[in-house]
Amino acid sequence: MVDFNKKIDRNKNDSRKWAGRKSYFGREDILPMWVADMDIEAPNVVIETLKNKANQKIFGYTMENERYIGSLVNWVEKRHGYKLSCDKIAHSPTVVTTLNLLIKALTDEGDKIMIQSPTYPQFVKQIKNNGRELVVNELLKKEGRYVIDFIDFEEKVKCSKVFILCNPHNPSGRVWEREELSKIAEICVRHGVKIISDEIHSDLILEGKHISIASLGKEVENIVYTCLSSTKTFNLAGIQSSFVVFPTIEEKEGFIDELSLIGVHEPNSFCMDMVISAYNNGEEWLEELLNHLRGNIEFAIDYIGENIPQIRVEKPEATYLLWLDLREYGMDNEILKERLVEDGGLALMMGGAFMGDGFARMNIACPRYMLEDGLERLKKAFG
Repeated sequence: MVDFNKKIDRNKNDSRKWAGRKSYFGREDILPMWVADMDIEAPNVVIETLKNKANQKIFGYTMENERYIGSLVNWVEKRHGYKLSCDKIAHSPTVVTTLNLLIKALTDEGDKIMIQSPTYPQFVKQIKNNGRELVVNELLKKEGRYVIDFIDFEEKVKCSKVFILCNPHNPSGRVWEREELSKIAEICVRHGVKIISDEIHSDLILEGKHISIASLGKEVENIVYTCLSSTKTFNLAGIQSSFVVFPTIEEKEGFIDELSLIGVHEPNSFCMDMVISAYNNGEEWLEELLNHLRGNIEFAIDYIGENIPQIRVEKPEATYLLWLDLREYGMDNEILKERLVEDGGLALMMGGAFMGDGFARMNIACPRYMLEDGLERLKKAFG
């Protein structure tokens, strides 16, 4: 039994979440619940693997091994029922690295790329920084749940070269259902639009089932580039490890060539063994984590409903993120941030970064004592 409520101290581990409070928010005496990593220790099997690696005492150049890719393939088949092809999978340092290189490979400067808002900020950043045109399909709220406006979706995607899908969705926590994904796939196939599918949160399913859009048939698989990683699942974001699944071996090899030009085509000395141990031996830990996250979410939603009812929040179906609707206060993003920081002593990601003005994203992947503190600070800011 893992103790996810044990006291932790990240003040000395150079974490962006904690060490960045002064530079990002102007104060160090605030509780950071903004960056999407967990204030929870990684699985013991991974920590022991890291110790064993350190005991080898030599950390020279590494070479990717079959066990690294194989651990992902076995994990995805076991957890999600989808068999990946080993020969179409490439290592990449991060999903953001992959996004950047795929945008360059699949589009030309000035081409349109569609995303759905609210959206992960790096989607917008990578599109604009590469000189591509951003196209936005705004998600709609229906009975408190984000849904896709498919009329708008088809009208805009048919003029685009690429659609970036976030499945499960960040920041709302939606788990897209088979019917929705099938409709997305059918439209994109019909109009010849490539899909980059960010599935980094696919193991953090709280309700429902994750379906990879590439699993919907060969015709769909031929247009999808799937981004996966163990880092959100097992709280390993700092080890620089992710994977991308390509439609063809040739595209995979071209991607590796691009990575090699800047010398980041091989995993580092530690990350391969850590990922292998997590995928091969971390499932029991993950199941306990998911139960902890469900408990934290229930607690947070009940607390907000009882103490700060002006804030609206829906239960996420995946991830460890709460998407807080603060629009009832009638304040712009900067004033909302000021209230949170100055009155509450709380650091959250503001909705403006996600194309979601009037919202804020709160990370609840932490011990319960920290969550209680964060909710009290939220109440102090707005109660």
